Amino acid sequence: MQATQGYSENHLIGSLSFGSVYRGTLNDGRDVAVKVFNLQNHNAFKSFDVECEVLRNLGHQNLCKVIRTCSNPDFKALVLEYMSNGSLEKWLYSDDCLLDILQIINIMTDVALCIGISAL
Repeated sequence: MQATQGYSENHLIGSLSFGSVYRGTLNDGRDVAVKVFNLQNHNAFKSFDVECEVLRNLGHQNLCKVIRTCSNPDFKALVLEYMSNGSLEKWLYSDDCLLDILQIINIMTDVALCIGISAL
């Protein structure tokens, strides 16, 4: 909460179906992304559990790292390493960000390796 100045709108990076993501700075100077789950959405509980499980089990150099999880019956959040280049979704689907074919193949290979599928 302190890192995002009380989840200020000025720190809002984006809104998702199960919550919001804020940019913050920890006391040690590290930039983080804080994903706060909207517990009014019943599926947010399951989404939090699934994301924790997936991020715990998948270790890959290009996945953002979980710094801390915050969980109690009334609040759930993930504190993640901040990715300054933006999200993969932005790079794949935005008209402002263009990837060449080699970059796209590298992303596909990394995803396949993450989920245990053999590359070509």
